[in-house]
Amino acid sequence: MKQHINSIFLLALIIIVGLGVYYIFQPFIIPIFLAFLISQFFKGWYNKLNKKLKKFPSIASFIMCIVVFLLLILPLILASSLIINEIKGVYDYLSENDWQGKIESFLNQDSVKQLGLDYENFKFEHYLQTKEFSDAAKSFSNFGLKAVQKTYESTSNFIMMTFILFFTLFYLFKDNQRIIDKIKRISPLKDKQEDLLFEKFISISKATIKGSLVIAIVQGSLLGVSFWIAGVPSPAIWALIATVLSLIPLVGPAFVWLPVGLVLLLTGGIWQGIFVMIFGALVVGTIDNVLRPKLVGDQSSLHPLLVFFSTIGGIAFFGLMGFLIGPIIVVLFITLLSIYEIEFKKELKKFNG
Repeated sequence: MKQHINSIFLLALIIIVGLGVYYIFQPFIIPIFLAFLISQFFKGWYNKLNKKLKKFPSIASFIMCIVVFLLLILPLILASSLIINEIKGVYDYLSENDWQGKIESFLNQDSVKQLGLDYENFKFEHYLQTKEFSDAAKSFSNFGLKAVQKTYESTSNFIMMTFILFFTLFYLFKDNQRIIDKIKRISPLKDKQEDLLFEKFISISKATIKGSLVIAIVQGSLLGVSFWIAGVPSPAIWALIATVLSLIPLVGPAFVWLPVGLVLLLTGGIWQGIFVMIFGALVVGTIDNVLRPKLVGDQSSLHPLLVFFSTIGGIAFFGLMGFLIGPIIVVLFITLLSIYEIEFKKELKKFNG
């Protein structure tokens, strides 16, 4: 009885203190989680480097952190800088252009008139003088100011989280096996269950991330290049939008290149519109079928329906990083179900029989 009370008290104490530890670590969970995933993805590289350096795991870990920074973080910084410059260019373009003249020119085109739009019945000045337009302009200005403030806050937060990520990554590379062995000793699961959980979790996570994130970046980049060739304003911003949409199954970059191609055709850019739509359909639209088998291989990835709901739900719950965290949580759940199915195979067969 006394031993039973001790066990209950110890378990309750662990849960209470564990909640305290969770709230302490909660602001840093995302960079820690990302550091863990990155350490597993680059584990093979680290092991090869560590073998060459032999008794200097800290040096091998430091070199791998530099490699990860050059491969992942530096391109992200450069892309962000390019997009910020594009946003500034869009703002200048919107501020300096004669929109009354542009709208008049657009609506007077024969191709537009054939759609039934008559400039004579459209008085742009009337809309400029309405209270609704004034309120919308104020709201847009306030939104712009808040966006600039948020950008500065996000920059400082990004620097802090990047530091935490690489600080964690350094020790995860160096002490990876020691940490895993410690978790396995504490876990009440059987060793074979722990090995299966870890193996499936990493395998499906790699397949999911390779099959979505990498392909989305490739599709967005190719679409950005095609927009640049066609002379579409702010191709970097459109490439970013296409990348985000490519992460969502059943949506994809067609929601970007198709409207842009149609607008180009309507505004007189015949070869540009045809080029964007053909490139989007034949290259960007089929790149998934070409790259996914090579990137994922024989690994099992999530069903597109699960990717869709886990991505949308992850973004709604966790913010922008939810596109990554959502599918990973679903992967963990599916892996646990697989272990359950294996562990209780006989009972399930008997029950269902």
